[in-house]
Amino acid sequence: MKEELVKSIFFEKGNIADRKELDKRNIDTIVNAANPTLMGSTQGVDGAIHKSINRIFRKKGKDNRFKDMICKELKTGKEANIIRCQRGEAVATSGYGLCDYVIHVVGAKYDGDCGRFHDCSSSVVHILESCYYSIVKIIKEHPDIKNIAIPIISSGEYKIPFHTAAEIAIASIYNAILEWKLHDPEVFEMSGLEKIYFFVYDNEQNEVEKQLQDGRNILKKYIPIMTEEKKIVFQSSIRAHFRYWKEIADYDKTRGYFSIAKWVREFLMVIRLFFLPVMLLKDLYGGRNWEKRRQFVEWFAAVKILIPVIFYILVKYKVMVDNSTMEDVVFPIIVIYNISDTVTYLLSLIILADIQRPSANIIRSMIMLFVNYIEVSLGMSFLYFIYHGKTFMFFEMVSNGIFGMEEETVMNSSWDYIFSFVDSGIKFFFITLVFGYFANHMHQRKFRS
Repeated sequence: MKEELVKSIFFEKGNIADRKELDKRNIDTIVNAANPTLMGSTQGVDGAIHKSINRIFRKKGKDNRFKDMICKELKTGKEANIIRCQRGEAVATSGYGLCDYVIHVVGAKYDGDCGRFHDCSSSVVHILESCYYSIVKIIKEHPDIKNIAIPIISSGEYKIPFHTAAEIAIASIYNAILEWKLHDPEVFEMSGLEKIYFFVYDNEQNEVEKQLQDGRNILKKYIPIMTEEKKIVFQSSIRAHFRYWKEIADYDKTRGYFSIAKWVREFLMVIRLFFLPVMLLKDLYGGRNWEKRRQFVEWFAAVKILIPVIFYILVKYKVMVDNSTMEDVVFPIIVIYNISDTVTYLLSLIILADIQRPSANIIRSMIMLFVNYIEVSLGMSFLYFIYHGKTFMFFEMVSNGIFGMEEETVMNSSWDYIFSFVDSGIKFFFITLVFGYFANHMHQRKFRS
């Protein structure tokens, strides 16, 4: 694929199982939205592809003993109804005259009709995203693949709304190819891949036109990001939050979370709703650009370090003259809000680690953890400063927050004990996080003997 990625993805109206439609665009590979047995069905894209291939072979008078050529290739035992492909994964077979290859991929079933949420769970999104990464993995293994046609997986029999499925489809196939290009450029250059077509087909003509326009609008929305060759985010932070919440509400019991454990996880999701303004800011700044969203998180953490320092200067040097409400109420509330945002966010990364995925890499996580510690420590320092009559000098304030309050300062009143306990708890929390990161991600280095 030598062209820019933005010029290689198209939305077209057509029947993916029609050889004339494929020949018109020189398509050599098609994707089948299959079921886990890979033994075909009587409806949808799966049924159409099996039926078309079998009709081609009957016309040629070949292998009439077999009713289904794909089933013949994939059947590994006497039982037809066994799992040959897990959801989110893909298997390649011959195209048997319809095309060169058929990539069979198993999508996710929509679960938005059950429970108290009207959207799908995060696991459905992850499975659907994985489908397109699995397709690209097979493309890597077959450098002779040039043009591929893909249906909008799971938007048919599995009932995922077309708009949702199309957003995930375009973003995921593009992200997978972009990662391939960036991380393995030599193999990428050797690939013959030229064009990717998303095929839209429905018996209702009006529905086809509607879906085709919807798909092209989504693609148009992504084009500015694709032009810069940046990764695409296909869901807002708020939508992702509620999809994680649905995951917890509907499936935690199957993962072994009962009573208190499940309640804590759901309660954390409720608490995180208080920080929707931060999520909105991230979406507003980053839009659909994955890199910009990561940048926002980093710069926002840096700004939160500066906030208590700025508040200290305003209070200590009487910039806010005779405005005790700002100094004693508004400033502390803002600092407490920021501290709570950081701590609950980090808690969610730990407590929801089984359903959330890391967004970047371990080195960045360690750096951000250090930044978060400084931010929270300075915030606690400012609260000490306000409570103790605004008497601390700046370096005393910083020292009290980062290294802990001195004994004679702490023991003046019951509130000092509370401050001390909270501060010690936060420091213990960060220490635990650091040890957890080291335990999970540090590998023994190899040394010369």
